This record gives sequence, structure tokens and C-alpha cells, in this order.
Amino acid sequence: MMNLIFFLPTFSYGGAGNSVFRLCKSLDKKKYNINIISIGKCDYKSEFNNFGVKVYELKTKKVSKSIFELNRLVKKIISIKFSKNIFISGIHYANVASIISLRSIKNLKLIVVERTDIQELKIHSNFVKFIKNTLIYLLLKIFYKKADLVIANSLKAKNDLQKICNIKVEKITPPSFLGYEKIKKNKKQNKFLKILTVGRLSWEKDIHTMVKAINEIKEKKIILKILGEGNEKESIKNLIKKYKLQKRIFVLGHKKNPKKYYLQSNLYINASHFEGFPNAIVEAINFNLPVVCSDTNSGVREITLNGNGGDLFKIGDYKNLANKILSFYQNPKPFYKKLTLARKNIKNFSIEKNVEKYESIFKKI
Repeated sequence: MMNLIFFLPTFSYGGAGNSVFRLCKSLDKKKYNINIISIGKCDYKSEFNNFGVKVYELKTKKVSKSIFELNRLVKKIISIKFSKNIFISGIHYANVASIISLRSIKNLKLIVVERTDIQELKIHSNFVKFIKNTLIYLLLKIFYKKADLVIANSLKAKNDLQKICNIKVEKITPPSFLGYEKIKKNKKQNKFLKILTVGRLSWEKDIHTMVKAINEIKEKKIILKILGEGNEKESIKNLIKKYKLQKRIFVLGHKKNPKKYYLQSNLYINASHFEGFPNAIVEAINFNLPVVCSDTNSGVREITLNGNGGDLFKIGDYKNLANKILSFYQNPKPFYKKLTLARKNIKNFSIEKNVEKYESIFKKI
């Protein structure tokens, strides 16, 4: 039996947390003893406990302050009774901290997972973020060479990491596709065009661009529903009030099971400044929603087949986004034609392929 330890500092409902949860749930518990470490609350704790996964919630508030505590905890978790002890960290700053904290521990293999393109560390919202991102960028170049394996979740992220860090990188896409949903093909808009977006309400998701796009559109029968929580929630609500769009844009919070919202919608939008491999876009396509996405040039391009399976617009260009929304409202057929290609493509991002690749790595490492 192998001993697996997954570390995700912010283990909340969403992309990264969902990917780790799905992988852990699918792994054979007779082959793997699974442990989860988070900083603060792990939103999936009760679900993990239901299938025998141990969850450890560190009391420190920052990754930088958890280095010594992480070291002590991992030493308690690992054991020579297991055939292998493997530590898997996700997200760049946590990866660096993990290598610094754990590299000296014998009988421990270190895998780091890069969930965003390293080039995206050059994108920032303020000077403090610029300093932080620059420091992380430099540390990655130094410390990723010390990991036993580096994994990226998109082809571009893999190529950029290999070039910048001069290391070999494996590519494994997240388990975004769980099987085709049986739904009607072309949904009737019923006079209203219902747009959906799902994700963390943070700066990088750029919900503000969506709000500005809706404000550009004078057609009142076009509405937007926003699912998610985050530190930008009040800012988004204030912008909605500023434009007097309370009857057309609805901030609905996090929904544990968003299926009904996908089924009720006609179009999906992602307007992020940057992305790794956004599960929600794959889910939208699976629910037969055409997608319009900002061109973050990473996993988004793999999912949309470089724009052949979905429409792309320049990051932050709310006027172009507004035009694409109006184009769909007036004539959705070209969007559904792209959707047909996208739905064929998403089977490549299945949970089965994700588990198969991770198990192969666990055996070889």
C-alpha cells in the first residue's frame, strides 16, 4: 500500500479543491492510504471522512508560517510500513514552501502540481502583488529542480515550465469530465437569454468585465447569474448597483450542486485575467452550453480547440464581449456549431484518464 499526502493550502469548493477531491475519491482505497493537509478549514472534510481519508487542518494562516508545522506533521504521517510515501502539493507558492519544508525528509517523494501557467505570475493587480509574484517566479526557477516530479495541467503550462525552469514536466489535465449529460440540444431562450458564470469571486476571475459587458447591452432580456464566493463579492455588487443592473445581474453565492443552473442557462462566460485549466468551462460544455472565454492562452485554448470549439475575446475587452453576447442572442447557430466540436473534445479530460495517469506516476516515481 502507498501512502499519499495531498497538500492544498486553501482547500475550498472550486477548481483545485474539486480536482483533488475527485482524484482521491476515485483512487482504490485498498492500494492507497490517503491524507489531506490544508491551512485552515477544508471544505471537503466531511466528504473525505465518508470514504476514509484523513484530513489535517493546520492552524497557521499563511503558507510561509506553516513550513515548520508542515515538516512535523508529515514526519508523523509517513511510515516505513508503506511501500512508498508520496507528498503531492498543488499551487506554486505552496509548492515552494513544501520543497523547502520537506526535501530533507528521507523516504519521501515530492510531487508538485502547477495549476496555472508560470507566465501568469507576470500578471498582477497592484505593486504588492507584483513583488510577491516576482519572488515566487524566481523561487520556482530555483526549487522546482529539487522536486521528484513536476506536473502541469495544460500543454502550454508544461512547455513554459520546461523552458523557464529547465526541467522535465508531465502534463495531466484535471478530472473535469465525468460523463456526458443527457440533455436537449439547442435550448430555447424563452425570450430571455440566461448567461451563467461559475467560480471564485476574486480579482483574477474578472467578473467586473462581465458586468461592464452587460451594461453595454441595452436589451433587458439578457440576464447574468454569477455563482461563487470570494473577496471581490462586495465590489461586484457595488458595480452592479452603480450601473443599476440589479434586475439583470444576480450574485447567488456558492452552490454545492450547480447542475440546475447549468440546465437553466443558454450561454456560459469565463472572463478571467488568467486560468490554469478551468473545470467549469468543461462542465458548461457538457451541459450543452456554448462558451465565450477570455483568451488566457492556456487550458482554455485546449478546451475550446483554439477557438474552434468556443468563442474567445481579448482579456478585459468588455465591448467585444458585449458584441459576442449580442451575436449569440441574435443568431446562436454558429455558437452551437462550435459547441458540437467542443463536446467531442471534452472526453479527453475524463476522471478515468486523470486517475490512470496519476497511478502510473505513483508506480514509477
